[in-house]
Amino acid sequence: MEDKEQKSNGGLSQDDESTLMWQFGRGPNAVTEYLFGEPSLDCSSDDKKVAALSDEEKRTISKMVHFFLQARYEKASAEAERCLNSPYPEIRIFALLAHAIANVAQNNIEIAQKDFQTLQREAQHPENERSAALNDVYRFILSVFFHLGDDIAPIPPNNLLYCSEGIRLYIMYARSYSLYLKQQYAQALGVAEAALIMATDRHPIISLYLNVTASMAAINLSQFEQADRFFLNALEIAKPEGYIQPFIGHHGPLQGLVEKHIREKEPELYKLIAENVVRFRHGWTEVHNPQSSNKVTNLLTPYEFALAMMAAKGKTNQEIADYFYISISTVKSYLSVVYQKLGITKRSELDKYLNK
Repeated sequence: MEDKEQKSNGGLSQDDESTLMWQFGRGPNAVTEYLFGEPSLDCSSDDKKVAALSDEEKRTISKMVHFFLQARYEKASAEAERCLNSPYPEIRIFALLAHAIANVAQNNIEIAQKDFQTLQREAQHPENERSAALNDVYRFILSVFFHLGDDIAPIPPNNLLYCSEGIRLYIMYARSYSLYLKQQYAQALGVAEAALIMATDRHPIISLYLNVTASMAAINLSQFEQADRFFLNALEIAKPEGYIQPFIGHHGPLQGLVEKHIREKEPELYKLIAENVVRFRHGWTEVHNPQSSNKVTNLLTPYEFALAMMAAKGKTNQEIADYFYISISTVKSYLSVVYQKLGITKRSELDKYLNK
């Protein structure tokens, strides 16, 4: 029988630990190896190796990741705080990143901005070569995630030598996303597909994100069957663990795939995602809008936003209606509400208020 917490969360698992951690009997090692590679970490400026992380530290890092992916931001933030004073710079800067994003999701923007400032200071004075490389990686990921356009600078190739296999694959996800933002959709799809081949079954978390970016690129290429396939692959990975964050953080660029595949079939799950989309987008725009000429709106519901995104991307009312299995008059009605909320009168003005 489902407990009350599961029922309030669309029937998804809300356990405090992930079964993915226990794949192949590796426990929390699966996450720490994914993030940091070798079992030993750098603890000083001369890159001297020290003993491996304790089981408690591994469990804390694993829970941080697990709670964030479940959109349990308060719990993710609390676990991240436990790592902010780690003797390992790699752990500290990852915890800062997780703490910042979890607080963006909670609309604690002042706390998040302080974390970003600390990350910048860490980047200016890295303690060792590996932490310097990871700082560059996280800078790139943050620039992509908040759609900062021209500020998205590439990662120096030599820095990849200091990254674990999991982080390299995550960089490929971010690279695919950055190509998507530049409207280079075929290249974005190619990078995501190549990375998925490399990830196979060993990295289910990054496979989840790669399937999401592949579906984003495919839908912009009007490869709707491929977009559906990638999205459903992502959903298959996500559902057993309750990992809804990728669908929340990428809701706009997914252009209605969440609505198409979840809204009617699994209304409780859709309600949970939609509620968190509203919450997360509010915090995201507080970071994005001051740094971008494209001011993303908070005025639309997730469903209105999804329809508006397709309209802004050049889809006709007929194409939108066919995609969502609704009538053309329903599409027109929704778009009329969108125009009214945004204070615009024509389709060409939508792009100024939406994600790319």
